[in-house]
Amino acid sequence: MTITRNLFALTLIASAMAAPTMSAQVSPKTSDFEVSDGRLEHFDLYSPQLQRDMPVDVWLPSTYDPSREQGYPVIYMHDGQNLFDPTRTWNHAAWEVDSVASSLIAKGEIVTPVIVGVYNNPETRVGDLMPNGMIDLINPVLTADGIKQMCPGGIRGDLYVDFLAETLKPVVDSLYNVRTDAESTSVMGSSMGGLISLGAISKRPDVFGSAACVSTHIIGFGDNSVFPTAVNAYLIGNLPLDGKHRVYVDTGDQDLDSHYVPFFPMMVKTFEDLGYQPGVNFESAVYPSKGHREDHWMQRVAIPLKFLLQGK
Repeated sequence: MTITRNLFALTLIASAMAAPTMSAQVSPKTSDFEVSDGRLEHFDLYSPQLQRDMPVDVWLPSTYDPSREQGYPVIYMHDGQNLFDPTRTWNHAAWEVDSVASSLIAKGEIVTPVIVGVYNNPETRVGDLMPNGMIDLINPVLTADGIKQMCPGGIRGDLYVDFLAETLKPVVDSLYNVRTDAESTSVMGSSMGGLISLGAISKRPDVFGSAACVSTHIIGFGDNSVFPTAVNAYLIGNLPLDGKHRVYVDTGDQDLDSHYVPFFPMMVKTFEDLGYQPGVNFESAVYPSKGHREDHWMQRVAIPLKFLLQGK
């Protein structure tokens, strides 16, 4: 028995020496994007799930203390290149999460977070942020042409969630002074980022305790009467129902968001039927005169930030 235990211990030591941790291979540098408050660090992290490098920005508030006894809650946000610097985005608009979060921190309205922005790949974004289970609930004949046109790399949402949970989070946990429990770990995004946030909390409820889904693209592509039903069936079959997980959903009513409005009440009812309680662990809203744009999301991002970070 002693020999067996010694061999097992030696095997573990040899494995650790032969395989350096992923975080040891990551060297954050100052991001090319500018922030109005705090500090933005950047690194590229190879994803074995998606088989490509994933650019990542990490926003650290001005009061960030790497030696503070209690770590910081973390929000993982999608479409990271659109979060901070409006001078560098494709449409010269951004969420400006750094300035909004800093203002909320200064007023004592949220617990100070670390925010991780994961860049998208424009060529594969739709497929990367589409939960596989939602597509699986649709007749493949109805979606084959849409998938081929919109998702040339295929549907890879589950792989993206695995990257967040199994590759990126361990690196963030080791590099920064953050809390590692699910209650302190949130995921947030807009449009397709809203869909994959629902997918993340459903697929990995052990990792992500909260999700904020802004202007969620509940109409999918192809037959718009079919996909919202699939979204709701997916939620019924996959959402965590332990009463501990928390979800925020919203939509505007202009341009692309106007197509969400007819189906939004059905999604809200699904959450409530499953036991998600408004004012407790669920919040929903329709914002008049707001559309599918980063500057419009910036104008209300304080609301989901307060939902995710109050009292954590």
